[in-house]
Amino acid sequence: MKGMAVLLIGIVAMAVQGSAQVTIKGRTHTGSFGGVEKPVAAVSADVTAPEIELFEPAAITTRGFKRVGSALDISTSSSTIMVRGVARDSGGVSRVLVNGEEAILRQTPQGTAFELQVLLALGTNHVDINAVDKFRNEKRLNIVVNRDQTLIQGTYHALVMAVQDYGDKSMISLEHPIRDAQEFVDVLTKDYSFDRLNVTFLKNPNRRSILRAFDDLQRTLKQEDNLLIFYAGHGFWDENVRQGYWLPSNATAGDKSEWLSNSDIRDYIRGIKTRHTLLISDACFSGGIFKTRDPFIKPDISILKAYESPSRRALTSGSLKSVPDESVFLQYLIRRLKENDQKYIYAQKIYVNMKDAVINNSPSHQTPLYGVINETGDEGEGDFVFIRK
Repeated sequence: MKGMAVLLIGIVAMAVQGSAQVTIKGRTHTGSFGGVEKPVAAVSADVTAPEIELFEPAAITTRGFKRVGSALDISTSSSTIMVRGVARDSGGVSRVLVNGEEAILRQTPQGTAFELQVLLALGTNHVDINAVDKFRNEKRLNIVVNRDQTLIQGTYHALVMAVQDYGDKSMISLEHPIRDAQEFVDVLTKDYSFDRLNVTFLKNPNRRSILRAFDDLQRTLKQEDNLLIFYAGHGFWDENVRQGYWLPSNATAGDKSEWLSNSDIRDYIRGIKTRHTLLISDACFSGGIFKTRDPFIKPDISILKAYESPSRRALTSGSLKSVPDESVFLQYLIRRLKENDQKYIYAQKIYVNMKDAVINNSPSHQTPLYGVINETGDEGEGDFVFIRK
């Protein structure tokens, strides 16, 4: 029996030495004993929040984003965005919430990847991303997403024509139309929603090439698209037939067979079934495109209303007068487009903003006109809307 008591004590001692977290008490036939308590070292608390690296929606926005502190400000016209990124924490990431909803998690060499698709309402949306580690430390990132109203369904196209060199030596060649038109094209493609692939720029075109370009547009453009037509060059007004003309590069004096009449232009505009078509003409007697000499100006309308109804409008450098080769009209048109800081601006507003400047700074006090191209499909309430990038 004495041998057994020694054996039990030995076992207890081994147990005490093998575990610092267990206290063993026992009794033998010779008496009782108590175990040895070994203090446990305190575990240091993790107070560091996870890190968040966001890949989307910043990667999918077409209009850029800006970082303000820990917030991202995003613009999109989509009804949803995909929130995707990586959360990192030395102790491990337990969950990632997006607007309170559990995101899908996946462990990667870069960290804990997360993703969740979020529905957006029209206007301002706040998207809150919250990464939590196993010690409940949290890191939050807030995204402000502005969902634009989907105004524009189609694409923006432009046909730009500049004529300054004429084959007929009896006609005065111009110096600036191609240079001015190139600057206009640069503004449209750099600052507004015109892709260069959708801009046709004809330099010194003849009548045939202009008509071929109109035919191509009539064949390819869709009803939801928008078209801007620009012409810079000589123009002529025939008082006998009450008709205005563009003079292509192969036009000859006294022979109208290679001229392009306002009636021809109206017919082509009528045949191109776009949502909106805007004609900008920087030529002498360009106001002859209107049925009457007076511009048609309506009260201001909202952008939405302006885009709803099909429109066929013209903005011309003057009425039935000559205009200078050095175009004050185009100078102020380009300037107003560059200075505009609004996301959406319709053509009538640009006209109003530039009209007085053109009158006051042109040698002949030319008066730009803006109005409806009659009998081409204009429905009265619409207007061409420029969208700034």
